[in-house]
Amino acid sequence: MTWEVAVYWLLVLAAGTALVDLVPLDWRLPERGAAALLLGVVASTLLSLALSLWWGVGPAAALAAPSLLLGAAVGVTARSWARRLRLGPNAWGSWVAREWDRSGTRAGLVVALVVGGVFYLIFTRALVGSVGSISASYPTVWSDWSVHASYAQSFLLGHNLPPRDTLEAATGLRYPFLPDFQSALLEGMGQNFWGALDIPSWLISWSAGALLWQLAYRVTRRSSAASVALLLAILGGGLGFVGLYGDGCQQLARTEPGFSAQSCTSLSLQTPGAATAFVAHLPVELTHLPRSYDGQNQTNPPVANLKWYEPLLAFWLPQRDFEYGMGLVALLSLVLWEAYRGRRKGLLVAAGVGAAALPWFNPFGYLVIFLVGLWWLGRQRWWRGLGLYLVLLLLLGLPRMLYVVGGPHGELANPVGTNLYPQLDVGWLARAATICTAARFNGGAACDALYLAGASPVTAVSYLAQSLIQPSLWGETAGFWLANTGIFPLLALALVILRRVPSRVRDELRDLELIRFWAPFWLLFLIGNVIVTQPWNWDNTKLLDYWYVGAAIPIAWLLCAWGSRGWWRVPATLGVLSLVLSGLLSMDMALIGQSSLSQVPTAPAHLAFAGRQEELVARAVLRHTAPTAIFLTEGQPTEPVSILAGRTVVLAYDGWLWSYGQPLRQRVQAVEAIYAGCPASGSCSVGELLRAYDVSYIEFEPGDYNNITANLGWYEAQHLPVLVHTKSYLILDVRSLWPAKR
Repeated sequence: MTWEVAVYWLLVLAAGTALVDLVPLDWRLPERGAAALLLGVVASTLLSLALSLWWGVGPAAALAAPSLLLGAAVGVTARSWARRLRLGPNAWGSWVAREWDRSGTRAGLVVALVVGGVFYLIFTRALVGSVGSISASYPTVWSDWSVHASYAQSFLLGHNLPPRDTLEAATGLRYPFLPDFQSALLEGMGQNFWGALDIPSWLISWSAGALLWQLAYRVTRRSSAASVALLLAILGGGLGFVGLYGDGCQQLARTEPGFSAQSCTSLSLQTPGAATAFVAHLPVELTHLPRSYDGQNQTNPPVANLKWYEPLLAFWLPQRDFEYGMGLVALLSLVLWEAYRGRRKGLLVAAGVGAAALPWFNPFGYLVIFLVGLWWLGRQRWWRGLGLYLVLLLLLGLPRMLYVVGGPHGELANPVGTNLYPQLDVGWLARAATICTAARFNGGAACDALYLAGASPVTAVSYLAQSLIQPSLWGETAGFWLANTGIFPLLALALVILRRVPSRVRDELRDLELIRFWAPFWLLFLIGNVIVTQPWNWDNTKLLDYWYVGAAIPIAWLLCAWGSRGWWRVPATLGVLSLVLSGLLSMDMALIGQSSLSQVPTAPAHLAFAGRQEELVARAVLRHTAPTAIFLTEGQPTEPVSILAGRTVVLAYDGWLWSYGQPLRQRVQAVEAIYAGCPASGSCSVGELLRAYDVSYIEFEPGDYNNITANLGWYEAQHLPVLVHTKSYLILDVRSLWPAKR
């Protein structure tokens, strides 16, 4: 770490502390620290982006932003700061002592330290650098952080300001890129490549976890409930753990001579040892199958149709924008809840301004915090407060949000995959996804989902009515969520019933207003089970995870209130364990080790992110090409031209771009035509296509991720200048193939 990086983090924390002081809330010590870190990063990154448009990405913009914020915030509260300074050390010590004795402070600090330590162990090994190589410790990081690395490097090395999408040349950047822009700032101050991604993810996730605990504590007033809620938010899963016995037994059948797999149909003296050995080294297949905990017998799985991955591995780790979104949603929900409970306009102003930052970091979070504020303030009939909040949120945040969602939304027949969205899809993944257009639906086709483009309101209502009257829909959906979240929906139902049954639990439930708190989160659940918002329908989990986190807080309260006396502690503890066991097993695989059923246990897998060849390619590209040069590549996810050199490519891995909603038909066809070269006779469009997409260099690389057939022989026959040639990579300068300007 360089001195600039150290100064940057100190300035960010100081600026965040000053900004937190502007929010008229009685902060506890741990939540003040977590909020200061998050607000300092978010506000500094936004301001640094503006400054970088003039100064470029470097120490000047990175350090000036938190300095300016610190000066402005302290200037606004100058009298308050002066009064504090005049009080002297004795008064400061008394204040610290009072804060230390406040309810929830000590528990909050302990939880914050534990979460920070655990997240440090997990996140700081997400990417690991060594001499001549960079590796990823988790498969989801390998597949997702290639995008984040590419955008970060494009800002620093590709001079990508104002921002454009460097993974699809000549298109606008609608992706929430500011988390990656902050990584570019850190690398510009001397932080190494992997640390610039690892460290912010660790710190922001730490802040988000601490703020989630604080939100749950303020809502439930129980430190135990807040801790259970945080545990569910990180490790909550479904019933996949029921496959553990079968997998452990199969492991024993593979490794113990004379033991028959048929014995797995019943318990035996050998089974506990088999299961124990298996848990110590879960199979590598775990990461490749759509289950939070997978059984090996996939032809007849113990629990079918598991789609709910464990949150830490599926969301917190790989999706860097989710970390920022979860932190901001937790913080803003906390502020809004206190504004709702006390009818305080100052808090609404802070929440509205803070929410406007979400489209830059996590657009789903913007929708969540809009619905939460709308529901709470509307149910209270505080119309002036609601109007103030919505004006700020919409006026400041809606322009960016409209830009994010206002781009092209795919094609009916996309070459990568079906790209029909948004859709009405009642039951979401609980049913098969036979998607119909309005014409097909009105023509009598059997449809599981309706593509909304071209569908009239009458058609949409007709589809919903036909879906809802099907008895099988209700059973399939209920079974799906029971399998994917375990007893979670049953506890939610119990909470609603207990609200009507006279008891101590009902009185506390009403006093805390827990039903009103969680109602907007269940609205998110309804939306996620009716409307598919992304090309890849599984991506609805990006919205549904916010439902799960918000709904988990009252459910955690119920488990702790129910289990606070006598023997009730036993079923309550078992209930919590059943909700997190699949997640714990997944983390066992990720952190302790992996094996296959026919192998001895091995160390945790390290997936190659970049090696010596990739570094050679990147150095040559940086040395001999302009920062704005455009490359044609075959779409390898860990493409050194983008993830290390920050250059723009015509078409990155199309699986990413398809899931973002980009229409790819024309571009994929152009890339295929260019790589095919010219035929022996007849017309050839290669030169015109190269000029049309402004391609200066073409790369031939290992792998075939975009399913492109490359005619390397034709290009070699053109005797083009070679930019770089390694064992696996060849990059040629193709500008001589451009047709002459007329």
